[in-house]
Amino acid sequence: MPHRRYHIHVICADNDQLLVLDSVAIFFQARAFLTYDVSSKLPRASLYGRQCIDSCDYALMIIGDSYGAVQKTGVSQMHLSYLNAKAKLKPLLILVKNHYQETGVSRQLQELIKLVSRQENQIYYYDTEDDIEALLVQAYYSAVASHKVRGGWVRATEEMIKFSRQTVAERLADLLSKNKNTNTNTNTNTNTNTNTNTNTNTDTKKERSVDEGFAADNVSKPIVLTQTFDVQYSAQAYEGGNLKDVTREVILSWQEVLITLMKIPSTFSSYGLQNAVNRLIAPKAELDIKTDMPNVHAVSRCQISQDDLNNLQRQLVSANWIQLTTYGARLSQELWKLTFYARGLLEAENAQTDE
Repeated sequence: MPHRRYHIHVICADNDQLLVLDSVAIFFQARAFLTYDVSSKLPRASLYGRQCIDSCDYALMIIGDSYGAVQKTGVSQMHLSYLNAKAKLKPLLILVKNHYQETGVSRQLQELIKLVSRQENQIYYYDTEDDIEALLVQAYYSAVASHKVRGGWVRATEEMIKFSRQTVAERLADLLSKNKNTNTNTNTNTNTNTNTNTNTNTDTKKERSVDEGFAADNVSKPIVLTQTFDVQYSAQAYEGGNLKDVTREVILSWQEVLITLMKIPSTFSSYGLQNAVNRLIAPKAELDIKTDMPNVHAVSRCQISQDDLNNLQRQLVSANWIQLTTYGARLSQELWKLTFYARGLLEAENAQTDE
């Protein structure tokens, strides 16, 4: 049995691909602890799914023949869990069943498959449950190698198990006994004492590293408002009647980004976020370009690069500045909103400035 096991949450439609789910359970029996999405008909299905995704190390999505029961939000629990996993930046393993004829596939399922195919780089396709084990070998070990997740469940040594079962009084007596033995050894043999201390420190470091692994939060990463960062943008510069495409970098501060987010309506899409950032960049870009190119009389179409936009959105989610909220008329449209935490940061910064 492996020394370390992870928590994997399985995203799936209820009452679909049962043999595939059985194959998944058998494959991960000695490799991971599994939780599963539950039926959308249950009133706490969304809460349960969100809590499982919050605590899991990896997420495994299985898209079969069913989209799942639709909730009041207009999407199924499988679709909702996928969006939550993306928002929480969870490493995703995705298995999609091949549908050679789309006549029996619902419109919602087709749109979800298109959304996932557009957003994910690595998808594993299968025909029957017989394909699952081989695909999981590729997907799981590739994900573990690519995403260094801290935490998981670590098999305890006999010494750690004995230590955990001791009472406080027993631990104190054991420590006093060790200290007494150490002092005795110091008077008799300095070299032995040095080796003993080295081993003790090594054991302590091992235990401390395990504890830190359990306590580490690999999702929430605070942002300092005064920090700056570079983003790449493209623009069009008009010079002497000629149009020239320009690609440059501009420096932004997180405070500028937060103020920009505050100006966006209560909910916004990724496209809305892109437009807001483009408006933030535009005056900086115009000044920068006209400084280097004095004959330029106009600058337009300032756009942040897609890679930098995706990275910015991931950091905003990671820092708990924006969160997934509701869904638009199209099932594939994700809508976001600014969190109360982010609003509080700006209010606290303004209060300090006023003082």
